[in-house]
Amino acid sequence: MAYVRFLGDEAVHKAIVIPNEDENIVTLKFEKEKEVNTSGFNLFLDEDCEVDIGGDSYRGYTTMYRNDETTEEYNGYQLSNDGNVYVPPEPEPEPEPYEPTLEELKEQKIAEMNGKQQELIQKGVDVPLSNGTTERFTLKDQDQMSLMGLQTLAAQGVERIPWHEADNSEHCKYYSAEDMSRITGSALSFISFQVTYFRDLRIYINSMLDKESVQSVEYGMYIPSEYQSEVLADFYTAKNNE
Repeated sequence: MAYVRFLGDEAVHKAIVIPNEDENIVTLKFEKEKEVNTSGFNLFLDEDCEVDIGGDSYRGYTTMYRNDETTEEYNGYQLSNDGNVYVPPEPEPEPEPYEPTLEELKEQKIAEMNGKQQELIQKGVDVPLSNGTTERFTLKDQDQMSLMGLQTLAAQGVERIPWHEADNSEHCKYYSAEDMSRITGSALSFISFQVTYFRDLRIYINSMLDKESVQSVEYGMYIPSEYQSEVLADFYTAKNNE
């Protein structure tokens, strides 16, 4: 720490002075209130200004090189002795947003549609039962595995068939052979439709020639006949006849 006294001024300011002779710049960091002055200065070791440690080295620093938010952080500024001033670098240009290719958009859309398919299947299907009520049966992986065995029991005519939902917060329930046939039939038909629909939808997406068409695809949209498999066409016909 040293003491700065600007030329033509009797006030003394305690500060750190850091010269950079290679760049003709000196940095001043004030201990207390910053004093902005471009008249050049003398530098002393003591507050009484008796021990001169600067000589005429700093008297030519009369140009404000930099005084901004950066120098404000250390309560100071920079002066130059050759008239140079700080020129901030040009800001980096904002990168252009990435524009995915048509093939990348297709992959993204197909992945999105696959997620929609899985979500829809797991939510399950509503099944009208023999007592006139309708119940929803989830079709998570565990449910689907259970259905395969329960379908056999229903075909054998077992009259009290237990159904264990994947949701562990729900109690197990008995269903009659008739109701279990309805449940398994509705569930397997629903799963078969979703799997068939997604496969044909994927083919339809891959056939598209522009990004706008790909981006407009939504799960459940009608698939044109030329992209329908025989199985999907039959599903559509059955639905239209319901």
